[in-house]
Amino acid sequence: MVLVTVHGIGFQQPPIKRPGGEELPGYADVLHERLGSELGELLGSDPIRGKGPVYVRSEVGGSRAEGLARLDDPLTQDDNEIAHVALVYSPSEPLVPRLGSVADTLARTLLAHAHYTSALGALRLVVGDAWAALHETKAAAAESTLRPRVDPPIEHANHGLIHRLLHGHADPEDPPPPSDPGAFGMLRALEDDVAAYVARNDLRERVRGFVQEALLALHDRDDVAGIVVNGHSQGTVLTWDVLCRLPFSSWQRQGTSKLRHYVTSGSPIRKYVDLFSWGEQVGQLSTVLTGAPGAPGWTNFFDAHDPVADPLDAATAWRPGQDRSVRPEGDVGLLVALNPDGGASRHVAIRDTQVDNLANSEGGGLQAHDYWNNQTEVIEPLAGILERAVQAAG
Repeated sequence: MVLVTVHGIGFQQPPIKRPGGEELPGYADVLHERLGSELGELLGSDPIRGKGPVYVRSEVGGSRAEGLARLDDPLTQDDNEIAHVALVYSPSEPLVPRLGSVADTLARTLLAHAHYTSALGALRLVVGDAWAALHETKAAAAESTLRPRVDPPIEHANHGLIHRLLHGHADPEDPPPPSDPGAFGMLRALEDDVAAYVARNDLRERVRGFVQEALLALHDRDDVAGIVVNGHSQGTVLTWDVLCRLPFSSWQRQGTSKLRHYVTSGSPIRKYVDLFSWGEQVGQLSTVLTGAPGAPGWTNFFDAHDPVADPLDAATAWRPGQDRSVRPEGDVGLLVALNPDGGASRHVAIRDTQVDNLANSEGGGLQAHDYWNNQTEVIEPLAGILERAVQAAG
């Protein structure tokens, strides 16, 4: 069994060895440690690194094949353990959006804003977002799992001056230790992540291709009985885009699907559909989710105070602050699939799970968006999903 974790591009920090032997942790290390406290010896660690998840990069030394080659090697020390693979998009190019990307994203948002919320609702949303952003835990009991990347976004030497100007650091081979960017710094990083993905089709296609290749490589391994895909924040949009496009046959092995569950946390998918006119069709993913008894499910964790996330199972007409259990007549829901017989839209069920990260997450920063530090409401259910997936795989 393999858990595949994907964050937003700008948060996919791989582990980095610094001069002197100190290692900057990877973005999924805290998640791995917290899952280990629930799963014990059932959760395996990277046999090469000796700890944590297996980080798979889109490129190593400028070679895409070398990056994906890590998926040909052992993922755990014991085949009976759950392997944890964390994907890292790390090409030799900038990860930040271009100015035009930000302007284009803002324009799309303003034009479509009426579809998402009313004027009064927008005011409430802004006030709520600001309150969540300012609600930082100054004496946090744990480090936030939300950290913008500090590894060099550009590997070519001739870009060193630009890197130093942008990041204020002299040596791109020795990135600075991560510091708490604060809630507003985190919001800026999230905005950059969205702007780059929405308006830069070149970047979007490359990162989609990387995630798709990684999932198919895992699927083709005989020692992988099943896959649980786990997306956080912008990583939920990325994984959703890939899963919707993968042919149903890609998941089949001996008559059963290797996709065991899909987990999204802090997902902005509803905003993408309403504000950016992203397609609401679930495509091939609907066939996998509803194709047979015992088919995998989709669990979506969201916090009402999270400025990024929304419920995904609520009606299409749902707006922030409304009762998400109300579904007007004829409203089939936000995410739909076409019936193969008549072509009519049908609802694709998603298990929305509301959590309270402000009360139960131990990290600081933008705490309402810090799901992987919420042990009781996110980590424990995720561990249960993995345990059931192992049992179902036999």
